[in-house]
Amino acid sequence: MTVGSYPPPYPGYSRRGGDAPANQQKLAISWPKNVTELHVHLGGSVPLYRLWEIAIDRGIRGIGSGYEDFINLLKIQDGKVKDLDSYLEVYDKVELIQSGPASVRESIIIAVHRAYRTGGMIKVGPGGEGGSPESLFAIRRFELRWNPLKRTGAVFLKGSHAGLYDMDRVIKSAVNALEEVEIGFREGIQVGHIFCFGRDLTFEANMALARKTRLWREKTDKIIGIDLAGNESINPLSNPRRLEEMRIVFEEAGPGLGRTVHVGETNHVDVETFVKTIETLNPSRVGHPIAAVRALWDKKDDRGIKTLKERKIVCELCVQSNLLTGAVKDLQEYGHILRTLDEHGIEYTFSTDAPSLQGTSLAQELLMLLDSEAATPEQILRALKVAERASFLPPPAPVTS
Repeated sequence: MTVGSYPPPYPGYSRRGGDAPANQQKLAISWPKNVTELHVHLGGSVPLYRLWEIAIDRGIRGIGSGYEDFINLLKIQDGKVKDLDSYLEVYDKVELIQSGPASVRESIIIAVHRAYRTGGMIKVGPGGEGGSPESLFAIRRFELRWNPLKRTGAVFLKGSHAGLYDMDRVIKSAVNALEEVEIGFREGIQVGHIFCFGRDLTFEANMALARKTRLWREKTDKIIGIDLAGNESINPLSNPRRLEEMRIVFEEAGPGLGRTVHVGETNHVDVETFVKTIETLNPSRVGHPIAAVRALWDKKDDRGIKTLKERKIVCELCVQSNLLTGAVKDLQEYGHILRTLDEHGIEYTFSTDAPSLQGTSLAQELLMLLDSEAATPEQILRALKVAERASFLPPPAPVTS
């Protein structure tokens, strides 16, 4: 495979041996033909140049003084964000652009095409367009997570659940979009929705979304799971009443849904809250469980690690976003995290989180780990197999001759 050079993809990056591309031995790994990606947000999955087109078409205000300003406004990069809260500020603008049935439908179709076309590329362009004709693999199973309530225009209502657009219409357009995409690809890609409840939303707002999730889950198999996302600084769930409310929300969403939870990404969640959140919400997967590892390192407190191991929870790791938010200091520390999880028999996967906002791809992030020696080829390939098995999507239909 002939590979061109690619830009420095993470804080503190330097290539040993100068500016040469990642060495050919690492690129010569026996990559699987098709892979599964589990942790990707709709708000971070539409290439910026396409978001610009949607915003112009809808007449959205407050998107900068021109295209270049728009790209700089929304692209998440080193030096622009200092923590998870500042990282998430971009999503308010993106969710506004993606609000309404038509914009949701268009955004989902674009996001699936992005994953299919560029997920395996080792380089993407500055606006998220494909930047390299070479691909290491193809993303063919893809879980897309988002909050339908925040696509009703409710972003301006600061937690109220009465948005400008009807939530049923928004969800229906999202379901139809996936059905149309799968027909268009002739079953070449399999996609499912994960609905995210918000730490920043009121109990009443989350309950409204939970009821809609149950209703639509009875009508379609395209809704495959539920999640909890948002600012841990606003609602770390350390308050027993708030945690109990979230338990009620998860139960209200109904049976048969996969469960994952963002928890432990920041120091706002201590290990006790980490453990209680998992025990109460009962997820099979956890996103960014950094708090459990740090408690073990810093305080010799293994309660979080034991909880992950005993419950056989799969950890969803998103390298680039963890570096950008400061959840993880650098790639050397990321390597330490992987070794710690391996030592305790805890499985993990790799995903991009917000590939279009970060200007990255799954292939680029995996090469980043290999090139820095934060991960070995064996760790990478094992994580890809775990993702295939841990997906909330139904097993792919057998190929018939």
